[in-house]
Amino acid sequence: MKIRYGLQARYLSLVIVALLVALLALVASLQRQLSLQRDVIELTRESIQALVLERQREQATAIGSSTAEALINPLYNFDLEIIGRIVSDVLSQPDVQYATVFDPQGAVIHDGSDAIASYGQVMSDPLAAKIIGEQELLLQHEGDVVDVSAPILLGDERLGGVRIGYSLASARRYEVAATRALEERLNDISRRYFFGVAGLLVLAIVLGIIVSIIMQRVLVRPIRRLADAAQEIEAGNLSVNLPGRDNKDEIGELIRAFERMTEGIARRDRDIRRIANTDSLTGLANRRAFRESLDAHVALGRKSAFAVVLADIDDFKPVNDSWGHDVGDQLLCRFAERFREVVNADGEIVTEPARLGGDEFILLVKTAPGVDVPLRQLLTRLADRLIEDFRRPTTIDGRNFQFSASFGIAVFPDDGVTASQLMKASDLAMYEAKRAGKHRYAFHARDA
Repeated sequence: MKIRYGLQARYLSLVIVALLVALLALVASLQRQLSLQRDVIELTRESIQALVLERQREQATAIGSSTAEALINPLYNFDLEIIGRIVSDVLSQPDVQYATVFDPQGAVIHDGSDAIASYGQVMSDPLAAKIIGEQELLLQHEGDVVDVSAPILLGDERLGGVRIGYSLASARRYEVAATRALEERLNDISRRYFFGVAGLLVLAIVLGIIVSIIMQRVLVRPIRRLADAAQEIEAGNLSVNLPGRDNKDEIGELIRAFERMTEGIARRDRDIRRIANTDSLTGLANRRAFRESLDAHVALGRKSAFAVVLADIDDFKPVNDSWGHDVGDQLLCRFAERFREVVNADGEIVTEPARLGGDEFILLVKTAPGVDVPLRQLLTRLADRLIEDFRRPTTIDGRNFQFSASFGIAVFPDDGVTASQLMKASDLAMYEAKRAGKHRYAFHARDA
């Protein structure tokens, strides 16, 4: 009996072929999607890892520098109590594994513990060899620890150094959790998508193209945009704009979560920069911020003159010795307030006050726009007002204190053409004022 290959058989054959083609297409599409998903997850993981590590290194550098500056005066006076307080504050910060202050030979001065069990022991760990004797901030990485060390310098004299170890364990956990969450989300979306397509295999030939287009628009393209945004963030651009944040699906949730993460990183970056450039006690700009501004004025100051005024509180150490550092800190804050009020009260000048450290304050002064008065004349008026204002006593905890400060003035470019020359000239002028009897000011003597 001859079997007839009729229209029905042909139709069934076509359906079977169509279903097989659709199934093969579905399998091929699934393999492609899984491969793309792995690539996206790996790229996102690498981007997050690099970003978190870079932010951790930036935070370590900023806090290492500010801690070294804060330790200059306590280490110079060998005040273990203040040193211990500063080290304890550092240890209380998130992810800090250890903090050690050491002398120029590498012997431990303070490790943040009450008993200072390691006092006097020379650091002998693998990273210590490069740290001892280093004259600049050093950042090293070993395993899951970022070690930042900074020398503690008083002028050209090296008093010792401080090293801080940051654990990357929480960053690693965050990286693993973020990657796992992304992988689970992508797996969930992929499963739902392909289960839906599998249930419609009869229409797979037609719907495969439509679904492929939808897949490209709702999943692949947003994920690629997220990967591109992660690369932008890694490069330092925190103002990326991602379309699709208003979507109500899982991709929309993922985009909004990514944006929240970016905003958090941006806030942390701003906080780090603010901490790195602000004196924590007085709220004024710190030495680093002032030096950057002074360098910028020197680079652009060839067309106009400006001046540096260095202020040093007279006989401040006896206040700390007699009344304690809390009263001394209040006195420094009160001095900073009065200093800022006086220098900002004159509309003929533009000023940038800062605290260098200890009882030293500094001021950058330039003529306000539209003012046609010689700069030295304006500086003389300002110095007279400062001397007069600091004659008024101030009250702290019910006790009256009489301010006394000496001021040294150096003018650009007459007294120096570099930031270092200007600061040195103002320092020499300030000591000249002290030798002349204190509580007065002096211009730098160019023929001295």
